[in-house]
Amino acid sequence: MTPSGPEALLALVTHARHVPTGERERFAERLRDQPAGQPLVLETCHRVEAYVVRAVGDTTFAELLPMGGSVLVGETAIRHAISVAVGRDSVVIGEDQILHQLRETVDRARGQGRLDPILERLFAVGLRAGRRARSWRAGTGRSLADVALSVVERQTGPVGDREILVVGAGKMGRLAIRAAAAAGASVSVANRSPARLIAIAAETGARIEEFDPGPALDRFAAVIVALGGPWTIGQETIDSLAAGSTIVVDLSVPAAVPLTLAERLRSRFISADALALAEADPVSVDDRSFARLDELIDGATAEFGAWLDVREGRATAAALAARADRERQAELDQLWRQLPDLDADARDAIERMSGHLARRLLREPLERLGRDRDGRHERAARELFGL
Repeated sequence: MTPSGPEALLALVTHARHVPTGERERFAERLRDQPAGQPLVLETCHRVEAYVVRAVGDTTFAELLPMGGSVLVGETAIRHAISVAVGRDSVVIGEDQILHQLRETVDRARGQGRLDPILERLFAVGLRAGRRARSWRAGTGRSLADVALSVVERQTGPVGDREILVVGAGKMGRLAIRAAAAAGASVSVANRSPARLIAIAAETGARIEEFDPGPALDRFAAVIVALGGPWTIGQETIDSLAAGSTIVVDLSVPAAVPLTLAERLRSRFISADALALAEADPVSVDDRSFARLDELIDGATAEFGAWLDVREGRATAAALAARADRERQAELDQLWRQLPDLDADARDAIERMSGHLARRLLREPLERLGRDRDGRHERAARELFGL
């Protein structure tokens, strides 16, 4: 399996567990600024990862990694990619969001014509495993918003019959509204777009609140912010939150809550990165479910590895056949120069004979390379013939 051949599959991984938000964002920018050979880049709340197929020893992309990032190579990279798709590496095991984000990333790269065939196959296997893992789940899956609410309750106690404000009407905002309502809270929603605010309030039954509520915030047990941009609030709102007991959770990446407010809230401010470092999700997956997911990952990793080994064997077979044909043609060209008066029929006979001899000699090696499962013959052929 890769990287035994001339190319290696690399995964460059930065996660909130080891790399802060700002460094992950700068890593993503550096990847986008590369002039050519842009890798497949997956960006989520907690991770920025780059997958690329490169020549062994090429450190171009690895040099872009911030401190705390890691480079995974070959089978380790393959297993990690499939674990991400399955949701085994998520803060919420088996979450749906990562599968959607990964599928959108792959579809976008394919549509732009920059998806390496090896990566396309890898993520086809990973996405199929991810869908299978979700099919085992009974009921509605948990999300990062559920984890956020659990962390809030550790500080405030149960939120049933208490007021929760969700700022944001996007996908994560909707999940936060659903989580708070399921916990029995009285939910209000705020958003910078009045049209979207009215729509989500009508859809969810949440009450409407001002985007910049001012002193009215002191009645909320918690504010959950999920925005695609900054939460632009005035000093009155900042002072009200700082003086009260409200917990503020910012699920936004990059952060939406003003830094001045986050600093004044101290332990009452919970960032998206902090959720990645929080204690395990209270609604845990049992050991048998973990074992089942690990078996699925093992199977998908082996499936892709078998495809890759055969693919490399076939590529080596094609390279070997091309090499033999070039050498044969070079010898024939030299022979024609030595025998310039040789007639056309004789030349044709020699060409046919030499081609038949080359194919006969290569038949068994090429067949073995086509059946090569562990890469042993592929490695030997490349070493012997300098391919």
